[in-house]
Amino acid sequence: MELINRAWNWAAYLWSVFLGSVGMMTQKDWLTAIAAVTGVVVAVLGEMHRRRMARIHETNNVLLNDLIDAIRDDTENRQDVKELIRTIREAPR
Repeated sequence: MELINRAWNWAAYLWSVFLGSVGMMTQKDWLTAIAAVTGVVVAVLGEMHRRRMARIHETNNVLLNDLIDAIRDDTENRQDVKELIRTIREAPR
């Protein structure tokens, strides 16, 4: 996903540079303005996407760590239960 994001950002950046350079060479101010607006919009959307993905990754890491802790606690509890069952079975009646 990160590779797709980077490729998209570069494609939009190159398109903006192309429009800007064509606009400057032909002295079309409106084409240069479109290129500048496109560049700013792509930069803002790219940053928003990067921050959103960072939040999602952070949330996923927290949930994964909680799951790992729960599995470890469950394993420890199972060992305690097994030891308790063994001592009950070995106890004289």
